[in-house]
Amino acid sequence: MVKKQRKTVKKNPLFVVTNNGQDVESAESFIDALVKKFGLAPIIEFMNTIIQMIMEQVGGMVALELIRGFLDEMVDALEKLLKLVDPVLAFSIIKR
Repeated sequence: MVKKQRKTVKKNPLFVVTNNGQDVESAESFIDALVKKFGLAPIIEFMNTIIQMIMEQVGGMVALELIRGFLDEMVDALEKLLKLVDPVLAFSIIKR
């Protein structure tokens, strides 16, 4: 018997258009499209680096709780920003 192999093809791929229509990039998800559209990749990389540096300095439970509080505040600020930019998208992403 010969089995047919099915390829998973996205029905509606996302594309991001930048530089007044001169550059077109594919996006994996809606969040990826937002990151590419607004050029947030360097900021996200910087935040990841900062978080990694802070986590390397964690020596105990108290420091971990402080870092957790800092990260919770950062996530809350990002959620508020998302609610201002697109309330419908925020409703579909934020599960609180």
